[in-house]
Amino acid sequence: MKYFLSFLLLTFLTGCVSETYQEKSTVNLVTIGNINDVIAGKRTFAWHPSVNANYLNSTLNENNTEQRFIKSLKNELTQKGFIYTDNPTFADFYVGYGLGVESAISDTKILNETGLLTGLQPVDNKNKADKASIFIAVFLPNQINSSWSILAQGYTNTEDNRKTAMDELLHLMFHSLNKTSNPS
Repeated sequence: MKYFLSFLLLTFLTGCVSETYQEKSTVNLVTIGNINDVIAGKRTFAWHPSVNANYLNSTLNENNTEQRFIKSLKNELTQKGFIYTDNPTFADFYVGYGLGVESAISDTKILNETGLLTGLQPVDNKNKADKASIFIAVFLPNQINSSWSILAQGYTNTEDNRKTAMDELLHLMFHSLNKTSNPS
């Protein structure tokens, strides 16, 4: 009986210890400033005329990743109550961005360009994952330097639904941004 219970316990524990492989889904964020303080009382935004960078690989560029990112970013800010304008002279603030993968831009270059680094370590390429970076900055009119910025880094996976992943990441990046109320 003692051996039977031991065998049963061993079988049960073996079932509990089984492990399935799960791809790394870490996202690290680094932020400078308080976005709510920076854009308090501001309603309209436009794209920054010169702060936009694309360091994506050919596969991501062929899939219109930058255009989908811009659309998702615009949608995220619109859902928070901000109004997009095509005319930068009417904007209360400007949004700049940068997109990249580690095969096209190094962490050193990202640090030199943005002043930010998340500390996310690269993974081996056996998993076909590439470290991806998204940088977003908010500029106020007549200011050279950004008033708020955020850098997100995570791992790409060509099998994921990129639009959903991008929307979720932008939602995470702007989670602390308060929703504005519509003007009367």
